Amino acid sequence: MTATATRVRVPGRARLGGVFSGDTPTFVALFALGWLVTTFFQLDWWRAVLFAGSAVPAPALLGLFAALVALGLGSLLGRSFLWAEPAVLTWLDFTGHDRVRLVSGRVWTVWSARLLVLGYVGALLAAAAGVPSWTWWTGIGLLGVGSLVVLPLAAGVGPPLRLPVAVSAGRQRLVDGWAARVVRLVSVTFLDPTMMLPSAGPVPGRPVRSLVALALVGVLGRLRFAVPALLLGVVVALAHVALPGLPDALLVGIGAFAALLPFGGGIGQLWRSPGLRRWLDASDVALRAWHAVVFAVLALAWGLVVLAGTLLLGSPLAGAAWLAIPLAAAAVLRTATRPPVDYDAPGITDTPFGQAPVRLVAQVVRGPDLGAVGVWVLAAAPLGLVTVLVTGALIAWCVLR
Repeated sequence: MTATATRVRVPGRARLGGVFSGDTPTFVALFALGWLVTTFFQLDWWRAVLFAGSAVPAPALLGLFAALVALGLGSLLGRSFLWAEPAVLTWLDFTGHDRVRLVSGRVWTVWSARLLVLGYVGALLAAAAGVPSWTWWTGIGLLGVGSLVVLPLAAGVGPPLRLPVAVSAGRQRLVDGWAARVVRLVSVTFLDPTMMLPSAGPVPGRPVRSLVALALVGVLGRLRFAVPALLLGVVVALAHVALPGLPDALLVGIGAFAALLPFGGGIGQLWRSPGLRRWLDASDVALRAWHAVVFAVLALAWGLVVLAGTLLLGSPLAGAAWLAIPLAAAAVLRTATRPPVDYDAPGITDTPFGQAPVRLVAQVVRGPDLGAVGVWVLAAAPLGLVTVLVTGALIAWCVLR
């Protein structure tokens, strides 16, 4: 392969994703840009929703932003930007172009996109809270330092258009990344989000001989998501203090669901393979039950992180919010064990947003549906016998059905 200074231009590809094509991408981009701009003209509404009209300590808001920066920029370490279509790679090699320039450009694009998103979120929070100017400069410094720190970890040090991470990525690594990307795109196209659950890595040890060992291996193979899960716990603890307008149950429910969802890939793979489940010679209830036990342990560990964070901040969570953690774990189990998507007679109906396939939409929201109902109950009602019974019923339904 010969490195040239010729700019890589893949034939048949729209520039910038077709944003300037005048077609649907242009409309979506203009609509999104307009909505993002208008949010800064509704600061009173955001202040009422996020802060309940009360003053928020600037250090708490800065701590939340720092945790979001660590979470957002740390995702670069997964190197999801290393992908290329086999046909494009063949064309690049045949014409003598340098594939490294193409991949390096994508690294800078993904890095810049994260900076823009984090900068926008930080600016919106700071503007809505009405923080002093030193807070703005501190937030800008956190974002700048974080971006510079994470880049040599994610990209290496080298010429801007020939980053070492792109040089070291061979053809097989790029094709594997492309295959994973295709699976994600297909899952969105066919409304089957369980296909997006991550695959497991190798787990050394003895052969799996029991259902509890199977559940443990499914979690251990995805330990690479433990650090993001812990960061989500820190984010929830800080958001509890920095965003007093949001219900604690909502923060904990969303945070626990997002943190535990990647670990549902093990049982999700079983439910996508009916033949494998028959080979295990175990009932669906037994498989759900043992995975529920393992998820309960994960939820307990995540809850301890949140508890430690809130205690250090001197602001413990409300009692009802803690019930959102087992509810989120049960919702993850329900999400991963949804039946295969049925495309027969989906039942099209009219909605304010156009026609929608009712059965397919119901299939997509299976899991988060009961979790959302439970979070609403926990946020609207005080902790009591009725709240506990309703939450327990929802958890049992998620585990058994």
